[in-house]
Amino acid sequence: MELRHLKYFVAVADELHFGRAAERLGISQPPLSQQIHALEQRLGAKLFERKGRGIALSTAGNTLLPRARGILTQAERAAESVARSQRGELGELHLGLVSSGPFTVVVPRVLARFRERLPNVRLLIHEMATSHQIDALEQGVLDVGVIRPEALPRGIKAIELFKDSLTVVMHSSNPLAATPGPIDIRELADDDFIFYQRNLGMRLYDEVIALCTKAGFSPRILYEVRELPTIIGLISGGFGVAVLPGSVQRMMVENVVYRPVVDMEAATAVWAIYRDDANDPMVHAFLEIAQCLASKNTQGTAT
Repeated sequence: MELRHLKYFVAVADELHFGRAAERLGISQPPLSQQIHALEQRLGAKLFERKGRGIALSTAGNTLLPRARGILTQAERAAESVARSQRGELGELHLGLVSSGPFTVVVPRVLARFRERLPNVRLLIHEMATSHQIDALEQGVLDVGVIRPEALPRGIKAIELFKDSLTVVMHSSNPLAATPGPIDIRELADDDFIFYQRNLGMRLYDEVIALCTKAGFSPRILYEVRELPTIIGLISGGFGVAVLPGSVQRMMVENVVYRPVVDMEAATAVWAIYRDDANDPMVHAFLEIAQCLASKNTQGTAT
C-alpha cells in the first residue's frame, strides 16, 4: 500500500464521485478507478458501494477513512518538519485545548513557559472538545491535549494539572445572585439548567448530575450546547443557570454572576493527555513544564 493509494481513496471519499475526485487530483478518471481497485484488492475489501447514480462508502471504507486521513496528515507533517528544520525553525507542537482551558491559571502559564524554553518551536493550538482530542491524539493529529476528565483508551496517558472547584453561574436577576457567599446546590432545584452536550466526552456533565442527585433533585435541563461562550451568553440573556469550573469566572460578561458551591469537594479536574509511545522531545518538554507548574499550583474557586 502506497501513500498515493490513500490520497486517491480520501479524495474519492470526500467527493463521492470519481470524476470530481480525478479533477481534484489532476488525473484522468480511468487511472483513478484502477488505483482504487488495486487498493481494494490489496485490502481484500470493497471500499465503495453503488448508491443510485452515485457511490457511498462501504463499512470497510468508513473504517479506513479516519486512519487514512491520520496517515496522510502524519506524512505531511513529517515533510513539513523537515522543511522547517532546513529553515532553522526546528519543529512544531500540535496542542488540543478545551474551550475553558485558556481561562485557567495553569494552562496559560504552561504555554508561556513552553514558548520561553523553546522559542523556535511553533505552538499550534486546536480548540477541540474532549472526545475529539482523544480521537485526534490516537490518529497522530495532536501531540498533546488539555481536557476535562474522561475515560481514556489504551495507549493514552494523563497528567492531572489541577482541580477546579465548581461554580454556579446565573443571571444577575436571579434571587440567589444577591447572596454574597457560597450557594447550596439544593437552592437550584427550581431553576432551568444549561449543560454542555454529554456526547462531547466531558465527565463534567455526569459530575453535575451526581451533585444534583446528591442534593435530592434531578436538574431540569433547558439547553445542551457545545461551547462555553454559548452557555455564558444564554445566561447573560436570562436563560437558566449552569454549574461550571470555577476558572470561567475570568470571563466577565454583563449580567452574569458567579457564586461558589457550598460543597467544597465539588470540583472537576483538568488533564494533559499524551500517547504513551510519544518520543518527541517537544512533547516531553511540554509535559515536564506542565508537571512542574501543576505541582506548584494551588488553584481554587477564585482562579
